[in-house]
Amino acid sequence: VAALEQHGPHLPIDTDNVASVAVCERAAQAAPEKLLCAPPIHYGFNEHNMDFPGTISVQAQHFIDYCYDVAVSFARHGFPIVLFVNGHASNDPLLQVSARLATLHSTAACALISYWDLAKEDVEEWRESEYPGGMDHAGEFETSIYLALDPARVQMERAKADYRVRTTWHYRDLMGGSPVKYVDYLSKMSKDGTGGDPTLGAAWKGERILETVSKAIIEVVDDLRSLPYGPRVDHH
Repeated sequence: VAALEQHGPHLPIDTDNVASVAVCERAAQAAPEKLLCAPPIHYGFNEHNMDFPGTISVQAQHFIDYCYDVAVSFARHGFPIVLFVNGHASNDPLLQVSARLATLHSTAACALISYWDLAKEDVEEWRESEYPGGMDHAGEFETSIYLALDPARVQMERAKADYRVRTTWHYRDLMGGSPVKYVDYLSKMSKDGTGGDPTLGAAWKGERILETVSKAIIEVVDDLRSLPYGPRVDHH
């Protein structure tokens, strides 16, 4: 599940889709007996980016309902586990609702991961950009992934660092956000849509992310399979 949105002047608008599909396909190819990679949900909740061309946004409730329907459909066809692999940060809180409702209203265990959360320990070993902020949006992290997957589509000559305003309690970074959750229109905070330092992006970093995350997805599925699913009990 991802989004079609601006990613600064240097990255394509399909960045979230390309990255999330890549980690899912690698995981499925590595463990075909365990995983089936479904076609992606390309569009997400993106109102905050609508001042930048190329961004498509789906209303929050529509998005929740749509993803819920997709998950429940898989459950009705006998899939015991449905895992949303999210590639767009603003989808996360909405997908949490979709996944929980699908679990409660179907026979499947439906879970959610945002793929970058599976790379945190590895990223700590090689990160060069400042924390927090250097890996916010179209920064070192996402630029590295696209350089690893399709460098011809990355315009590094247009990349430049843009650290957004950071306070004690409010900041943004894929490797760990602030305790205060606040999102306004991005055009108020960024001149070109970048958040972080894309100039530090490198293909070898992206390859490490892709390998780390794809392996972790397999482990997540194994973990979900091992959970002790007991019968529901009414304690009234």
